Amino acid sequence: MAAPMCRRAQMSRRAWRVAAHIAAKDLRQRIRDRSVLLLAVVAPFGLAVVFSLLIGQATDFHARYAVADLDGGRLATTFRQQVLEPMVAANAADLLDEPTEAAARGAVGADVDSAFIIPQGFTQAIEAGQSTTLTIVGSSSDTLATDVARAVGQRFGDQVTTVQLSVATVAALRGAPLDAATRARVVSGTTGASPPITVIDVSASSRQLDLVTFFSASMAILFLFLSAQIGLVSLFDERRRGTMARILAAPVGPWTVLAGKLLGAFAMSVIAMAVLGVGTSLLVGADWGPPLAVVPLILAAVLAAVGISLLVASFASSAEMATAAGSAVAITLAIIGGTFTPSAHAPALLASLALLTPHGWFLRGLGEIHGASASATDALPATVILLGIGLVTGGLAMVRARRLVRAR
Repeated sequence: MAAPMCRRAQMSRRAWRVAAHIAAKDLRQRIRDRSVLLLAVVAPFGLAVVFSLLIGQATDFHARYAVADLDGGRLATTFRQQVLEPMVAANAADLLDEPTEAAARGAVGADVDSAFIIPQGFTQAIEAGQSTTLTIVGSSSDTLATDVARAVGQRFGDQVTTVQLSVATVAALRGAPLDAATRARVVSGTTGASPPITVIDVSASSRQLDLVTFFSASMAILFLFLSAQIGLVSLFDERRRGTMARILAAPVGPWTVLAGKLLGAFAMSVIAMAVLGVGTSLLVGADWGPPLAVVPLILAAVLAAVGISLLVASFASSAEMATAAGSAVAITLAIIGGTFTPSAHAPALLASLALLTPHGWFLRGLGEIHGASASATDALPATVILLGIGLVTGGLAMVRARRLVRAR
């Protein structure tokens, strides 16, 4: 009894050694193949860099404003010190003083994005309860800076209206115009009062990838499915060139060959994902998360990609058909899985459909480990689901793909 078991153990070890040799041979071939490196590493890395550069320009805001203070009064100084200068302190704007209205208007579009023109008599008119106009001149080339300037001016105007309404209300209740001392107390009390609604800036607890990390991860998982099929499609090439017959002439079973092909595709995909993860982190500032959670998630995603790719290839009759079908499935899953649009920006239906794909679960798993209260274990559900997808599809593919491993 012990002898047969020993022989089976020796055969099993020999089969795994052969599978490892096949995987190493495939891996060497893929590394030497520039087209494979282009698809698996260069293309996703290049797109991630391009997206990050475009996103950085779209999300960073910094404006240059000209200020022509023709009034020089107390409220004009208040507008500058309490409204405009905090924007400078927050590195959201630069201020350029201009002596005249004409100079301020002339600077718009050349040196500055927009201009604030405070008219003469501005402070006196407001304190007297009269109307006045704070003029904002915008540039057609930067509408965002103009919109921000308009919002800032409107906010200050709302505060002025509140002060004037308070003064008018107290005067109406007294039935007589207010003297200077009383008016000053009302103005001081109104400007110092707490607003009915207060907006507090706190760290968001939502678990969502920043756009640079999202597009780095989405391009990685998209091209993972495109590149995982390359090693598996080589089964057709082995048959066409006759090398499959020479392999099977040795005491090597079909399962051993399939296992070697799967190991080679798995190793190549892991290397590509590792290069993308490290490269995007160093060059574009992508934050993939703690390695303790990211590494198992990537391994599970690679297993899912290899399993699905082999299952698709098992239905094909040629390398060309397998490549076309694999690419179509990869792109379709990527679109449904939300690799081109963050799920937070997508309709609820698409966000739900994304969880029917490995892409959606991979991106969700990365999102779960980001946020103030996130931990490495939060990616575990997504990792388990991806692992399940890989095992189920890989198991079915091994049964179906056995027909591909035969001599012709």
